[in-house]
Amino acid sequence: MGADSTAYLGTSALILLCSLIETSYVMAYHDELTGLPGRRAFNQLLLALKNQYTIAVIDIDHFKSFNDTYGHDTGDEVLRMVASRLAAVTGGGKAFRLGGEEFAIVFAESSAGAAFEHLEGLRETIATSGFKVRHRLDRRKRARSPQDRRQPGNKQRRKRAPRAGASVSVTVSIGVAEASEKTENVDQIISAADQALYRAKKSGRNRVEAAEDKRLRAGAHSRS
Repeated sequence: MGADSTAYLGTSALILLCSLIETSYVMAYHDELTGLPGRRAFNQLLLALKNQYTIAVIDIDHFKSFNDTYGHDTGDEVLRMVASRLAAVTGGGKAFRLGGEEFAIVFAESSAGAAFEHLEGLRETIATSGFKVRHRLDRRKRARSPQDRRQPGNKQRRKRAPRAGASVSVTVSIGVAEASEKTENVDQIISAADQALYRAKKSGRNRVEAAEDKRLRAGAHSRS
């Protein structure tokens, strides 16, 4: 084998290695289903945040029931739809998929007050978008609860899935928290945002709730 052939093989191997590294990076830092940056990318950004920032955590309301009723393929379509809306959030926010139906948006160098308006607009956009079911799930393939299995004649529990093309409502609940001088680490902000998200769900879902700041909490409301 000549020197030219050896050099060619070496170059080809290097190109292949670089391609594999790039592919591994994309798989590790981006969510394949939605195209959003994933949890690793989220964690990496958190390390670079400075004193002023806001984190919002977002959860699709009743997503498990949606999967059970319409099927996982339709559930994946919902995830992609919501992700596309999150990616277009205004105010300089950057969206991530953390896993399942949970997402996050980071507003670097922004207060919760500044981010709140953009998050409320995002919530309303998703709630009013509507979602069309592309195909109807066969009732025989639907997941059934233990109560359904014990009561095969219980028609009230076994709801009919809507026909293909029917429009259904998709909403999200959002919890938001900002960094302050009293904040020791970013985990506190995430925890505060999670608590605000829990409060949003307990208050009826389809809401934006802010942590700590009573003025912001008073502005949170539902348009369901």
